Amino acid sequence: MSRARLLTLAARYVWWNPPEKVLSDQLDKLTVNVMEMGTWEDAGALLAEIGRDRFLAVLKAPPAGAISSKSLAFWHYRLGLPGDPPKASKRVFQ
Repeated sequence: MSRARLLTLAARYVWWNPPEKVLSDQLDKLTVNVMEMGTWEDAGALLAEIGRDRFLAVLKAPPAGAISSKSLAFWHYRLGLPGDPPKASKRVFQ
């Protein structure tokens, strides 16, 4: 994948920050957003570029409220993890 494609994904899925900043400082945020809302093509492209290990790390400890139980179950299955998928944690405001 080209850097231009990564910048496009960063602009699409973390639109509120400059794409360069996303790639340098917020790659996990980009990953979790693509896992939650990405197209099949975008998710496959990002997975090919950053690797399975990065997706697994994000899947094991996603930010609260960032990913749904449905997406967690899909990626648990897609990445070949054994057992039942975890439930999504909810973001709590005080």
